[in-house]
Amino acid sequence: MLDALPQLREASRDAWIKQAIALGYLSEERPRGCWLRPDRSQVINGDATVVRPPSDQTEEFTHDEKTGEMRRRRVDPDAGIQIEGGDRAVYGKKIVSFSVRLPERAHSRIILNASGARHRSPEEDPDREEEASTALRLAHEILDRAPGVIAAVFDTAWRGTHRARLVARGIVVYTPQHDGISPRPLNKYRYDHCIHDVYAAAGRSCERRISVDGQTIYTPLPVRELPMRSGVNSRRFYHAVEIPCRNGPHIELIPVYETKEDRTLDPRTKRPKFNRCEHLRQIPPNTDLGDRLKGFRQDSESTNCTLDYSHWDKRLPAYGAPGALLIYLGFAWMINSIALGTVGEPRRRPTG
Repeated sequence: MLDALPQLREASRDAWIKQAIALGYLSEERPRGCWLRPDRSQVINGDATVVRPPSDQTEEFTHDEKTGEMRRRRVDPDAGIQIEGGDRAVYGKKIVSFSVRLPERAHSRIILNASGARHRSPEEDPDREEEASTALRLAHEILDRAPGVIAAVFDTAWRGTHRARLVARGIVVYTPQHDGISPRPLNKYRYDHCIHDVYAAAGRSCERRISVDGQTIYTPLPVRELPMRSGVNSRRFYHAVEIPCRNGPHIELIPVYETKEDRTLDPRTKRPKFNRCEHLRQIPPNTDLGDRLKGFRQDSESTNCTLDYSHWDKRLPAYGAPGALLIYLGFAWMINSIALGTVGEPRRRPTG
């Protein structure tokens, strides 16, 4: 069975996405919402969970101090200390999944894609694929099969380089902003009677001001629209921001996608000049619209909780990452079957 696991995962993924589209999720024919406020049924939510192995043993042989006997223990080859919830250490294996659900409809969640994420070093595990790259691969697989996706939501494991690839495909990507990112200058707008210095700070465009006591203040600029334009090989999103001014407000378009100039290598550092998607979000964090999308991802924690409580002592009865993924695929089929029975039209009883 484990030899056919890759084929089983791919077949399950394709069936789940087809099921979701058939029920009206991720529909390209009936788009719902807009770029700034997409309907919940058009948003894919990604999350990673650490599943505990049958045993917490980390040493293959242990010494019994009373009898002097060397006991052999079964150790999960893929388990290790994982960080969950930002700061909680858990011993286990990590599984990444994406799901979608209807707004205000219980038992409507459909798991769209899932895979294991390895964490060991490249020397120990040459085929490793950590959480962020696993989630990126799963999201691309969904977009290849469901062109009606409007937005994708994930946690801080995604950085600017991950988000930029999905933004180029024409969707909104939301993740919370990382701490410790220094403001970066964007542009200095010069008009007839005023100058406005705009920086990227806290994930959005801000006007830089200097107070009378010499302190630097970054004032967020209101985002009025999120226009999208199609390019040759990618799609381009912009913030239509309003710059307040005593002479009347100014409207400017600020790119929130990775531009050609951003990718130009700095001759001094030999790195791209500006990681724009790391400093700017399409939907700014800590706003009503951003908090709405953030809540979508947090809601997926209920699926992880259901997975844990579906097994004795919250442990998956399988050693190794392939065995854990196999169990998760079966669990996803159960969750999706419930959604199919809940959202799908009831069967008509035969007449006569």
